[in-house]
Amino acid sequence: MVLKRVRPMVAAVLAMASAGVVSSATGASAASADFEYEVTRKAVAYVDIPGTDMVFTAAAGEKSYLWSRNLTVANVTPLGSGDNVGTTAAVRCGYSHGGALPAEAEAGSYWAANQVPPGEASLSPALRWVFIAPTAGTFTCRLSVVSYSSIIQNGRTVTMKVPAGAELDRAVYANAARWTLPSASATVIARGTTQTTLGYTYVPTGGDNITLVQDAALTTCVPNSAICEGGSTAYDGTKAETWIEAQPQNADGTKCGDPISGPVAKWSISSAKHHRTATNAFHLTRSQLRGCTHIRATLKVKNTDGNPVNLHAGHASGQIAATHGLGFTY
Repeated sequence: MVLKRVRPMVAAVLAMASAGVVSSATGASAASADFEYEVTRKAVAYVDIPGTDMVFTAAAGEKSYLWSRNLTVANVTPLGSGDNVGTTAAVRCGYSHGGALPAEAEAGSYWAANQVPPGEASLSPALRWVFIAPTAGTFTCRLSVVSYSSIIQNGRTVTMKVPAGAELDRAVYANAARWTLPSASATVIARGTTQTTLGYTYVPTGGDNITLVQDAALTTCVPNSAICEGGSTAYDGTKAETWIEAQPQNADGTKCGDPISGPVAKWSISSAKHHRTATNAFHLTRSQLRGCTHIRATLKVKNTDGNPVNLHAGHASGQIAATHGLGFTY
């Protein structure tokens, strides 16, 4: 049986503020116990993290902001230099009776990175996404994970663990929105260049505080990569910066004042690290818009040094979003 709780307002505000958001209405899955699973040679299939299921009813088109809390993945089997393990964590939703969502419906989003021992003993995936109910019904959303590595061969096994405490949280905002970078917009960003991407016009209503999230799936182009070209042995991976830019607009799409930039995040993606999700959040107040009614949100990805970096787009298997964004007002 899945447990579901509604927290008191004060506790909810504090918990969500620690995740960068605030709301007075929230529900959470029961926190997970310790959960162990095996690394596979390839990323074959997700395993669901027991205890993170959340069951809720929603009207057609209702939007639920979902985010992970206390989610960590660590190795149980000792790992040494070169034993790099890739992990993809995802929030995934479907009908509670087990049926899949319509084929065209986005079913979740993912976060991915390599764990590089001995310097890294764990990873802390950060998942943020908006579920839009395709029909009226009862739905189940949960946290899932898969870990994979080429070291899984010749009988070698590696066990990973999600420590106790992982959970999935949910909040409902009347004006929440989400957007996903379409597959046609995937691109390779060269050293010394900045890509403006993940554009979406968001209309804040219903409150004075605005949150924008833009999360980008990035892979460094190592030499002879099957994913992207241009990698050179002269560099060990890529160094990048990402930030959200909010351009106030009028209702007709014309600019309304100067753009507002969010905090800059710095990322080092070594050849061993290979890939990681660059997470970005920007919190504004309505007063910063100076009377403008719309926001054109974009993500800036700057390759500051090293090899080219590939910006993933579209959906992974199961309609799970790669580079994606969301916004809500409260």
